[in-house]
Amino acid sequence: MQQILEERGFTDIARLRAECPRFQCPPGALRCCTRRLLFSQPDFRGATTLVEAHCHACGFGVVFLPKFHCELNPIEQYWCAAKHKY
Repeated sequence: MQQILEERGFTDIARLRAECPRFQCPPGALRCCTRRLLFSQPDFRGATTLVEAHCHACGFGVVFLPKFHCELNPIEQYWCAAKHKY
């Protein structure tokens, strides 16, 4: 990540750690670690993943849901209704 950021013109990267402990960056921080700095770059954020590209090529839509928040996943509502019915 350091090499990529240096190629993008960032010069003070050597003093940053690779990632914050347990991937828990401070709220609102953009330069706390090289991982956060790279992931905050507009072209990096907007890049399509291989999974998205493959699914779209096959005619499927992709929706990424937040991890560890099953209450936001629509399938959980269907499972709940099915459990009550059967």
